Amino acid sequence: MYHHYTFTTEQLSETEWAMPLLAQTLADWGFESFQEEPDKGLLNAYISDDAWHESKEISTQLATDAGVLTLYNIAWHYHHKLASSSDWLAAWRSTTFEPISLRGRMLVTTPELVPTPQTHELQLLIEAYNAFGSGEHHTTRMILEHLLDYDVKGAQVIDMGCGTGILGIAALLLGAGSLVAIDTSSECVTNTRHNLQLNGFAPSEHISVLHGDAAQLSAYPGEADLLFANIHRNIILEDLPRYVAAVRSGGEVWLSGFLLSDRTVIYQALEAVKLEVVDEATSEEWIFVRTRKG
Repeated sequence: MYHHYTFTTEQLSETEWAMPLLAQTLADWGFESFQEEPDKGLLNAYISDDAWHESKEISTQLATDAGVLTLYNIAWHYHHKLASSSDWLAAWRSTTFEPISLRGRMLVTTPELVPTPQTHELQLLIEAYNAFGSGEHHTTRMILEHLLDYDVKGAQVIDMGCGTGILGIAALLLGAGSLVAIDTSSECVTNTRHNLQLNGFAPSEHISVLHGDAAQLSAYPGEADLLFANIHRNIILEDLPRYVAAVRSGGEVWLSGFLLSDRTVIYQALEAVKLEVVDEATSEEWIFVRTRKG
């Protein structure tokens, strides 16, 4: 069971910068999936029932089923209701999601929307158990686009906070030799395994999907050629030393999931663990950083 919150504002001229900050704040409070419609001043946000009960911020800031949350002088009117995951995902798939073309080479789509005949060299099928990780979000898209320009053939890949599994699956489609996908959510682990099967892969000695946090990385010291962490800033800052330990010398750590305003604190953390920044990209308020271990 999920809790569905809608946030709306009449200050439409401010949504371009204010909506990402609202989503980031809600992510801090335990929300895991978002659907943004900036032109309408509308943000749909979803949080699991367990996380909803555990969040102290929700009990104080969103204590009623309807009210106003003010952030950075923007008034967000919210409404709360219960929704089963199947209900809101069905609505998302049928009314919100559109296939995503990446550089004209890879198409991210759902089984229901697969084109016939195939229109792209690579086709990545996703059935999302939560909408984040469908390829629509700026951070996911930036990583996928950079991955298309990166030689991942034969690489050992680790996907931290795998979500739907989209990044790891993309790496496998591009020729990665192995994948370890890790998430703290058992639902995401199930979702990743399902999506692997949709794309012709299955757990094996070369493909593992694990339930847990960065402590799982201790089993892979210095093994990865490439590690993704498209996760919240605070988790990256806490787990960065473990990411570095899991990557071989010369291997890369790709980070996203945080805002451009977090750039300074992230770069300070990268310097502390001696990761070299080799590239970065931004999309609206979000940033992607590609780093290399010396």
